[in-house]
Amino acid sequence: MRKYAVVFVHGLAKKPSPEKLEEIWRWGLERADTPAPFDGDNPGIDLDTQGVPSLFNYYADVFYGSDYETDLDTFYESENGAVVYQENFDQLAGELPLPVPANEKEARFLAEVECKMCKASSPPEPPGLMTLPAAQQAAQLEIASWLPRPVKESVIKKAAMEAYYFLFDKEYVRPADGVTFKVRAELRKRLIDDLKKAAKQAQKLVLVTHSMGTMIAYDVLRNCKDCPPVEVLFTLGSPLGITEVQELLRAEGLQNVDFPPALGRWINVYDPLDPICGAAPKMDDYRPTEGRKVEDVRESNWGSWRHTVTHYFAGRQFRTLLAQALGMPH
Repeated sequence: MRKYAVVFVHGLAKKPSPEKLEEIWRWGLERADTPAPFDGDNPGIDLDTQGVPSLFNYYADVFYGSDYETDLDTFYESENGAVVYQENFDQLAGELPLPVPANEKEARFLAEVECKMCKASSPPEPPGLMTLPAAQQAAQLEIASWLPRPVKESVIKKAAMEAYYFLFDKEYVRPADGVTFKVRAELRKRLIDDLKKAAKQAQKLVLVTHSMGTMIAYDVLRNCKDCPPVEVLFTLGSPLGITEVQELLRAEGLQNVDFPPALGRWINVYDPLDPICGAAPKMDDYRPTEGRKVEDVRESNWGSWRHTVTHYFAGRQFRTLLAQALGMPH
């Protein structure tokens, strides 16, 4: 049995196949040719070389089915970045049925979360944005540097909708084939199953999560009794600082959210210009448990779209902390 195993949890929007998405994430973690501000003397982390088993928790099919983007040439971010345009956004990010709120609380949640994300600070669009290379493949959405404002707003709306379906445990009928899921129950089960598989391979678990995946991870760690203990949780670009999200995640009987008792260490990495977390990037509201509290780490990346997971994976601080959590030299 190994000492550590890693479980990855992806974020919002339609994704390539699980195998392709994992390849992109592993590339983002392993790459040494990182652009500014992380260029030069910034070694990547190769889990295979270090003998660290990993599992990739995948849930995008719950919302978008198995209509993956299959015509995928290997695309890795060019020197000039890539652009996702309005006309091909839905093809890349996937269609998501508009929710029908059942009451005023649900309607207010959708409106407030989207509003807060839209109001969060973001970097200006660079001059000559429309002359940069266009993104033609779904994989490029995962690692695009540049999103025009209308596309950013579309992504934010999708983030609020996915959070709504999850947090209110809505019954979701998948448009692709009519299969019905109770979203929160399904996503909880998938992550717990993967954590249990990882626990059979290693003594300690490290959970690396992005975007909406951070909500699933916190919910499972705090509210599911059958969740295995986790040594370290990384949250990247997380909306867990938003009050409306916290209200639906706090443990039963508590007035405030808190540090999960089954968790050893929680490291929250944020870019203040990431709109998904920028409205409330720090986890100040999470009450410490037995002296353990969230470690907030600010690490700015690049581009007009700062939510991209592979950009977070290039961060010097993040890589150092992950290597430390896995007992690796770095």
